[in-house]
Amino acid sequence: MIEIDLVRRKLSRLHMYLKELAPIAEKSFPEYKEGRYLKYTAERLIQLMVECAIDINNHVVVEMKKRPPEDYTVSFIKAAEVGLISRELADKLKGSAGMRNILVHEYMEIDDRIVYESIPLALKEYKEYIKQVDAFVDKQ
Repeated sequence: MIEIDLVRRKLSRLHMYLKELAPIAEKSFPEYKEGRYLKYTAERLIQLMVECAIDINNHVVVEMKKRPPEDYTVSFIKAAEVGLISRELADKLKGSAGMRNILVHEYMEIDDRIVYESIPLALKEYKEYIKQVDAFVDKQ
């Protein structure tokens, strides 16, 4: 059974992270690059946003009696398969799982430009994620 309160709490956190990330998007790239606080804050907020979405995806997929996603990227695809989000949105968001892995595990040098340029996209796409998940939950 899908725990609606759990999903709503995660959505609330995701909304909070989006609000905190928004002012960073207003900074110029030189301001962003020179401000360690801004960089580290943006990186951490993006990580937390992705993890919230993955938690929601995994919970809903498993509770709908589907096999658990094999990895974070697949969680977005499976979320679309069960109707949590649209396939179009899943295709847009699945790459954020890779960004999360780079930020968390530092698999490679973190490219400040890529992170900076991903902020407006993350704001737009995760707002849409909240909207679609909220609509899904309302139907449950």
